[in-house]
Amino acid sequence: MSKIVQFILLVMVVISASGCGTKEMLGFGGKDKNAYNGPEYPATSKVATAFQPTQVPKSCRVFAEVLVQLPPKISGKNIENTILAEAGKRGADQVLIGQGRQGKSDDGVQFLYYGPKKEYLCSEQWSGWKFGYNLWEKQGEWVSVGYKEWGKAEVSYETPLVLQMAMLRCQ
Repeated sequence: MSKIVQFILLVMVVISASGCGTKEMLGFGGKDKNAYNGPEYPATSKVATAFQPTQVPKSCRVFAEVLVQLPPKISGKNIENTILAEAGKRGADQVLIGQGRQGKSDDGVQFLYYGPKKEYLCSEQWSGWKFGYNLWEKQGEWVSVGYKEWGKAEVSYETPLVLQMAMLRCQ
């Protein structure tokens, strides 16, 4: 076999192998889920919190569907601060918090963005927590992060967490 053919085969093997490790971190359209690719809004300093879609005003549009990975030993207050800071940076007026599960690994704080491809009215088109299922189903036991835990400094989680979240822009 000629050196050129060997080189071409080697390049093809390297390209094929390098794609294997990145599949899990890719979101819609092959984009890195850690990178925010949604609409650009001016930052907000006041972000409201809801735990049920029915608590979201009718004018609010979902512009980011997110799984949030959080490290162990985090308090309810730090969870609130971390999520509201990211949401405010992206221009959210409100966040909708879903369910929580024990995380399988400690990767620190990560916001994994799954979409949507186009923002939509929460009151009319919310279809539940259907994004990120490939990661979500691999997590551990259910964990309560709701009214009783949110924003509480005395609440602490020993394990890493994965939370569902949607960011909304309201008019």
